[in-house]
Amino acid sequence: MKAALYARFSTDKQRDASIDDQFRECERIAKSSGLKVVARFEDKGISAGTHQRAGYQALLTAARAHQFDVIVVEDISRLWRNRAEFGPRSAELEDLGVHCLTCVGDDTRRDGWGLVIQIKQAVAEHARREASYRTRRGLEGKAIAGESTGGKAFGYLSARDSGTGQIEIDQAQAGIVRRIFEMYADGVSPRNIAATFNAEGIPSPGASWKRTVRRRDSKWLASAIHGDVNRGTGILNNHRYIGVRLWGRSEWRRSAADSSKRRNRMLATGSAHEQTDERLRIVSAALWDRVKARQQRHSQSDGALVRGGLRRRAAGAGRPARHLFSGLLSCAVCEAAFVLRNRTCYACATHWNGLACSNTINVSRDLVRDVVLSGIREDLRDPAITDEIERRFAAALRRQQQPATAADHKRVAQLQSEVDNCVSAITSGLFSPALRAKLETAEAELARLQAQARPAKRSTAILVPNVRSRIDGWLDRLEDVLTHDIERGRAELRGILGERIKLSPDESRKFLWADYSLGFVALIAPEANADLMVAGARFVEPLDVELR
Repeated sequence: MKAALYARFSTDKQRDASIDDQFRECERIAKSSGLKVVARFEDKGISAGTHQRAGYQALLTAARAHQFDVIVVEDISRLWRNRAEFGPRSAELEDLGVHCLTCVGDDTRRDGWGLVIQIKQAVAEHARREASYRTRRGLEGKAIAGESTGGKAFGYLSARDSGTGQIEIDQAQAGIVRRIFEMYADGVSPRNIAATFNAEGIPSPGASWKRTVRRRDSKWLASAIHGDVNRGTGILNNHRYIGVRLWGRSEWRRSAADSSKRRNRMLATGSAHEQTDERLRIVSAALWDRVKARQQRHSQSDGALVRGGLRRRAAGAGRPARHLFSGLLSCAVCEAAFVLRNRTCYACATHWNGLACSNTINVSRDLVRDVVLSGIREDLRDPAITDEIERRFAAALRRQQQPATAADHKRVAQLQSEVDNCVSAITSGLFSPALRAKLETAEAELARLQAQARPAKRSTAILVPNVRSRIDGWLDRLEDVLTHDIERGRAELRGILGERIKLSPDESRKFLWADYSLGFVALIAPEANADLMVAGARFVEPLDVELR
């Protein structure tokens, strides 16, 4: 029998040799069991509480391709540490005929393996949660004792880097902090503060972060300055600048279905531990009070506007969509959203919130509407495009109407078993969003293959729509919708745009190009199978907008 080995460790503080150690033990077990090792998969520094592991996903892909018969791991916790992933994946592997063998004696080929492994898996998940509890308990104890609890605030040297074993003030950064407070107290907006610092080449707080995704340009954004008053985030809300250390205002909770996903929630008032340390003060009490007074005035004026809007809105209806293309535009340079910077113009959010993007062009809201809608109308009425849609639609239909093969029948049986296992897992209490998504995907594919196996009752002429008439009808309807119901118009546009419209400056930096794709699901046959859908071509339209 063929075997695949899987090794994993949880944190980047563990040594890479741990992988080699695990493989060595797994190879010993495989050899003693008469297995031939054909593949090795590994994940470094990733918890088994999440399914988002490259090595783990590669292992599953190979298992589904029947490249091996047994998975050998040091312990079942190397594969799974949460119920949401263990239930459906272990059931899937069983259906595939792929067994698990561990170095500590677990073997799913034996009768009664399920109870033992489920108990071990539950213990592994409990250990992960218990470690989280102990970590927070330890940090709370350090906070009460006045010791560092980790993290690094702008304006300070961490205890590890200070040379004294205590948090110390970074005088260079402290000067920038005081300047931010003074500028804001004097009436300068966070946007203009960020823009000023970017123009002067002052590194942002994130300049020293070891980011692997998102922005790595060391630019300031307004959000880093104003933050959230209620959560205490942002430079203007950090109590440490007045010599007060707070710990325990909020906590991060990991998702039960996927431990890589976290959400922050505020704890009850009074749960935070507060200590005063004048040695860490950077901002005077008078300057802090001036900033808080201005924030309060802003909060009151903004709150009045929000409350006024809510009174004009039905309860629970959410914020109304006021403009057709809001939320549908993005900057092709930095991938941030194009947002309304005032009542008439869109601008790149990253540029607008601190001049951190080179796309400096503002574009009229009315011009975006007129030019993009005109381009969409022109594209949809192009005879070459409609002919190509009809050709691809008919080709997809012919493929769907081909008789089912032996492989299709085998796949139907696999899917039926997968659906039954998912239903059993859910009824036994292992419900999770991931399991539900797996069930829905399997049911959709099963329905398609079963429909394909039945004799066609409709003719090709009925199934292939008159593309031109459908598009003309949609365009006529759109005109009326945009006039009377802006929210419905946005929904109609979202239905045909394959993704957000990307706005990129041309070489002169005075004009924008709108780059969008058309997905024809909403136009042709929303009730048809996804196999018959045709992705739209990509078109480019210039927006003649002068730099302002």
